[in-house]
Amino acid sequence: MGDSSLKIDRFLSKQLMELDACTRCNECLNWCPVYEEIKEDRFNPLDRPLTEEEKLNFAPNYRIQNLRKKVNDSYGLRSMLFGPKDPSKEWLESYKIQSYMCTTCGICKTVCESGIDTVELWEATRANLVDMGMGPYGKQAGFLEMIKSGNVFNAPQSDRLCWLPSDIEPRENAEVAYFVGCTAAFRMQKVAVATVRVLDELGVPFTLLGEDEYCCGSVFIRTGQIAPPSPVAEMVKKNIEGLKKRGVKKVVYACAGCVRTSALDWPKIYGGKLPFEVLTLAEYLTDLHNEGYDFNFKKPIPERVTYHDPCHSGRHMGVYDAPRQLIQSIPGLELVEMKRSRELQRCCGAGGGIKAGAPDLAISMAQKRVQDAIETGATSLLSTCPFCRRNLKDGIKAMNSSMKMEDVMVYLAEAMGLDTKVPENPYSDKQL
Repeated sequence: MGDSSLKIDRFLSKQLMELDACTRCNECLNWCPVYEEIKEDRFNPLDRPLTEEEKLNFAPNYRIQNLRKKVNDSYGLRSMLFGPKDPSKEWLESYKIQSYMCTTCGICKTVCESGIDTVELWEATRANLVDMGMGPYGKQAGFLEMIKSGNVFNAPQSDRLCWLPSDIEPRENAEVAYFVGCTAAFRMQKVAVATVRVLDELGVPFTLLGEDEYCCGSVFIRTGQIAPPSPVAEMVKKNIEGLKKRGVKKVVYACAGCVRTSALDWPKIYGGKLPFEVLTLAEYLTDLHNEGYDFNFKKPIPERVTYHDPCHSGRHMGVYDAPRQLIQSIPGLELVEMKRSRELQRCCGAGGGIKAGAPDLAISMAQKRVQDAIETGATSLLSTCPFCRRNLKDGIKAMNSSMKMEDVMVYLAEAMGLDTKVPENPYSDKQL
């Protein structure tokens, strides 16, 4: 039997079985945000009129069924007897586009009657496509060039803490570390300032990796770029060793993408359980609040707000209650829920490399989520993810809406009467 050109090395045995587990119940068709955009002709990935069958090929269950057929052609019983029937280049090109038109939000996993872990399946599919030279997609290919300095903005690592206020003094060694993330360090520095202000005000001894903090690796893992020349394994190991060196027991994150990657992907690369606990800042601060820490709120914020659950910390990690408890602890805030929230929330549209690979799709999806927020009567939309914050702000701008978009940490710091002003630095004019 000859070898097939269809790569499946990145699939676990479980995932190969999951290809046969789809019952074609079509439940995922009712929830997939990308298929909804394509079905309703708000986004066209091929720039030509699509048949209904072509639209269905972008839906989760059809992607599984199409892939299953090709895997069977290449590795099934028939291939053992007569040799593999390789997929055509045309099919591979089409399947590549279908695979990358996905935010990996996980709603299909949530509603799947068969319990298929679609998020892991989609990411393994992309990794196989990259191995075949068929991925990544669009500007996602530029990630390798961007990351040369150690962060997704190709900025000098020496600038990692250029946003840090001069009166904040992180410890060299501490049991708690704040993992800032590339976006907060270089493009949303107000979130980073708010975070360290809150930790400092609460008297929490904390450390920062600074120049020793590297990209968490999310952009590569989400888009299937995990094999060399991808630096993801090297960056992950550097982060873990840097945290161990500082005696860290808990690592807290204001970025949903970073915390998801650290909690679920780092152990696979590290080869076992991490030597520290991984927590969203919302979880950590809620724990402190429940333990009796005095947040000493000084400035009530009389607003009606709604909260958007990031896919990475929500559906992927199950963190729903902590951010809401934190919001509800802020005097003056009235929290109202969108019709779709928690495990059934509507994806903002930025994840899975879509913001870079298909920006028009990202903006279209963002506008739907902003409309969800508008319908609550809220004046502000809050979240705990820099990617969600950026894309939803882009959606608000595209709609010319008066809705405000902010990170929960900024509201918390301001309600505590803390100064969230970012010191002047080389990235002051690049803030999102």
